[in-house]
Amino acid sequence: MVVETLGKVVVLAAIAFVVLLVLALFFCFFIIRTKRIIFPNLVLFIISLLYEPLRRLLSFFRIDPTLIDRVSVEIRNTINYHEFVATDLEERVLLLPQCIRSTDCPAKLNPVDGIHCMDCGKCGIAELNANCKELGVRMYISPGGTFTGRILMNSRAKAAVGVACYPNLHEGMLNAKLMGTPTQGVPLTTYGCVNTTVDIEEILNKCKMKTSK
Repeated sequence: MVVETLGKVVVLAAIAFVVLLVLALFFCFFIIRTKRIIFPNLVLFIISLLYEPLRRLLSFFRIDPTLIDRVSVEIRNTINYHEFVATDLEERVLLLPQCIRSTDCPAKLNPVDGIHCMDCGKCGIAELNANCKELGVRMYISPGGTFTGRILMNSRAKAAVGVACYPNLHEGMLNAKLMGTPTQGVPLTTYGCVNTTVDIEEILNKCKMKTSK
């Protein structure tokens, strides 16, 4: 009797697991294709619960697994919008990954607040730095995820714009949410560990977003 009951529980759990996977994939493809965000909190919950199985399933079918991260970022951008735009520009920070630096970058790492841009002009960071100073948004260049969390905490920012690849944005925006900081994520335009590129205009538009009132 106990074995039979246990078997039924296992079967029901397996069915629930499959149903959640199918639902998550349906919602993800729907959101990507239609650009409409539906049941955002439910989708985020399922993605968080089944993140690795979903990525492995997409890889198995030779579909880019970062689709899951992309949906997560787009949903969080939408959910965080009103709280983000309610902050002043001076209360926001821009968090950049070090991979967008030129390989000839002369800047050094500061153990407290990351890499300090020297405005050498060898990459797009100098342009972002100049625009951020004009807007009043504080800009930081981080060498990694753990360091990014430290910068976010030490800066006492009330909102943040993060730039990274989709998987790192997914993780970073989740961590920022746990810290109570509303974020907007901007993906890299090219991936890799060095000499990646960004859409400067998109980043600046996110940095200066204001309420439509």
